[in-house]
Amino acid sequence: MRSTRFIFLLLLALPLACKDGDTIEDIGSYTITTKDFENHYSTYLDKIARMANAEKSTLARLMCNPEQTPENPMWRDVVRNLEPKEYYESYRDLRIVEQAARKDNFLDDPQIKRIIEQVTLEAIAQLYIQKKMEERIKITEEEKSSKCVEMRQKFPQEFGPLSLDECLKYAEGFLKRDRMQQEFPRLRDEIKESITINKNQKFDKTDFLANKIEAYRVMKKTGGCEATSSTPATNNKPLPLPAPNTGIRPQ
Repeated sequence: MRSTRFIFLLLLALPLACKDGDTIEDIGSYTITTKDFENHYSTYLDKIARMANAEKSTLARLMCNPEQTPENPMWRDVVRNLEPKEYYESYRDLRIVEQAARKDNFLDDPQIKRIIEQVTLEAIAQLYIQKKMEERIKITEEEKSSKCVEMRQKFPQEFGPLSLDECLKYAEGFLKRDRMQQEFPRLRDEIKESITINKNQKFDKTDFLANKIEAYRVMKKTGGCEATSSTPATNNKPLPLPAPNTGIRPQ
């Protein structure tokens, strides 16, 4: 998951190059300027707000009150990087690795280009769906007030000390998350219906997907999918692997 997030951060870094402002330092052939960093820091705030479905004011409160950060390593990283001093080091590290990759002609590797294209595709889809969700989901003041009361009753230690305005913002975030999970299937179907798709009726897609993809055949052979009944199975226990971060579908 960290590697996928790292690639996504690197993709965000690439298109925003800006040479205006004062030079801070040169990283290989790339010059980090004050304007360049301000643009990236602002983009980071916008990205986190979108990805976490949170108001920027909520992020600001967490930045000023880090002890209120959720008990989650990813959130701790996010809140720490809200400080420009911390984010600069993260951004600087990304630029160093990017320059090393370019120097090593890493980005010329066709497979790397395809991976970057795939990660970019997933990011575009996720951001677009979030934008469309925000356009259609409207939370009323009555709904926010009711949710705030509910949260304070269920979690008095966490939400009781908050001001009414802060509680309402959290309530809105929770309501949006729940509404997004409900609306996602409908929105997905609407998006699909908005695009014309012409299928090749002469092409056997089922056979192609099941039998004609070499990488899939290798995976089946390696994983033992085609083992005979006389071949003993290794075990039926799940492997101790981290959860994959695979794309746009909400949990």
